[in-house]
Amino acid sequence: MKISIAACAVALLPVTAAAQDIGDTTVSLGASTFGANLEAAYQLDSQWRVRGALMGGINYDDTSEEDGNEYNIDASLGAFAVLADYYPTMSGWRISGGILVNRTSLDATASATSDDPIDIDGTEYSEGNVTLSGDFSKTVSPMITTGYDYRFNNAWSLSGEIGVVYTGGIDLDARGSTTELQNAIDDSQDFQDIRSDASDLDFYPYISVTVGYSF
Repeated sequence: MKISIAACAVALLPVTAAAQDIGDTTVSLGASTFGANLEAAYQLDSQWRVRGALMGGINYDDTSEEDGNEYNIDASLGAFAVLADYYPTMSGWRISGGILVNRTSLDATASATSDDPIDIDGTEYSEGNVTLSGDFSKTVSPMITTGYDYRFNNAWSLSGEIGVVYTGGIDLDARGSTTELQNAIDDSQDFQDIRSDASDLDFYPYISVTVGYSF
């Protein structure tokens, strides 16, 4: 009987170490596929937790030249998510679901010159510029993830999470600075094919690693 009691106690140690007290608040900082992560979570009971995550901080603005054409790229990555975390085994493993508000955008502009024109379906245009914009079709998207919280003392934890965000596809839009360029874009089969392929990308991967402190 003594051996059985000891074995049960040892078996419960990982669960006890991973569990959080009801009413605990956890603040976490890390990185994800949407940029830097700042999270806050509140433990409702032994199996449920609510969590909010603010993600972003990655911005890219640069001008480069390729094959004589000048390109200006302005991109930003970010989102805000609200999730419910469920711990089915009351250990560190969790399943999460919620919504994500997208704050990601991409704009790329190509400028044409007489020496280096813009080629659209075999026709060259030596004046004006073309701007390509991309964004998720859904501003508010459902998401589902699974993750694990490893508590390495009473207050600190290391968490990893992986899942998907349903974006509804990616919307691509191209605008020409002249009527001639815009008509060429609208009639371009290559652009329509690219736009169709982007609209079929319904899911965006979500991966994050964070370090949290509970109090």
